[in-house]
Amino acid sequence: MRAVALMLAGSIVTGTPAPGHRVMLGAVGQTRQEVQQRESETGHRLEGVRVFRRWDEPLFDAHQEWARRTGHTVFVSIKARRKNGAKLSWRDIAAARPGSPLWADMQRQAKEIKRFRALVYVVFNHEPDARTSAPMGGPADFVAAWRNLVTTYRAAGVRNARYVWTMTGWAFSHNAGHGLTDADLYYPGDAYVDDIAGDSYNWNTCHSGSGRWESPAELVDPERRFGLRHPAKGLMLLEFGSVEDPARPGRKAQWLRDMGQLLTSPAYRQFRAALYWDDQHTGQRVNAACDFDYRTSPDSLNAWRALAAVPALAARSSCELGDCAAAKKKRRHPSRPLIIAGGAPVALIVAGLVALGIHRRRRAVARRPTGV
Repeated sequence: MRAVALMLAGSIVTGTPAPGHRVMLGAVGQTRQEVQQRESETGHRLEGVRVFRRWDEPLFDAHQEWARRTGHTVFVSIKARRKNGAKLSWRDIAAARPGSPLWADMQRQAKEIKRFRALVYVVFNHEPDARTSAPMGGPADFVAAWRNLVTTYRAAGVRNARYVWTMTGWAFSHNAGHGLTDADLYYPGDAYVDDIAGDSYNWNTCHSGSGRWESPAELVDPERRFGLRHPAKGLMLLEFGSVEDPARPGRKAQWLRDMGQLLTSPAYRQFRAALYWDDQHTGQRVNAACDFDYRTSPDSLNAWRALAAVPALAARSSCELGDCAAAKKKRRHPSRPLIIAGGAPVALIVAGLVALGIHRRRRAVARRPTGV
């Protein structure tokens, strides 16, 4: 998450809702209680559930099993950081081969995903371009680690995962030189990515005195334009939020309404999911100065509730996003006998008729006169 003054080249695209376009709305939800609290506050079901895991933690627990049973869709982020806080090198993950501890970790993760028995959106090390990820390596190291992880999962038989590459929203516009953005440097390639995501926040001046208010279009349009270069990929906001403007009450509520209008407009048809983030429900404040909670004012809470009521933001399953498992062709079981009217198996009837014919021929031969 970063705050920058974002200058867009060209116009910002907005519009009216696109017919048939559905986006999955959700929020961070580490526990069943957090998800239920959010849904109670919202007055609507929140389909997408974002959970965060460290490298050596189990990917799923009883809370995610509950989410699966109740039909929620789980987005799991796996950080290259251990439970004790130690950060892993992306270069080491990229070099992990059979027999190594890191390879064994990936095998364990793959088994957990397969056992989950539902489609999972998997994120490896979200926001690799953020300052907090710098000790893990550079862009080339991240790309190699991402590719090895996806390749290892696939080789282990994982078929129920979609891989969501997730950057800061800032990465899609920051100039990395030679006509490239940071996003270009960290992109693993279409063969290793199913969906492209950004984490985009309107910080206003809470993070820096030089910050400014940024509209949803200013924040998200660079990701949209990056997606146009990868038209076969879905786009997502896996974190988004806004602070209040102390000088203009109600401005955050309007920001939320504008976000809903933006994501459902024709130019944003590639967008498939939008998950809100705040640290208010976890009990662990990340940044006391920046409050992204949608409950910061009655107007903001009402705007969030209205956002959740928008039909185009009410995709209720991964199937509505086009991620249903391919239906298997129906075929007759080879050991199942064909039945005809009356309940008799065809094979049994045929065998009886053949036996009867053989019996009749034997009787006819026995009756023939000698010498004939």
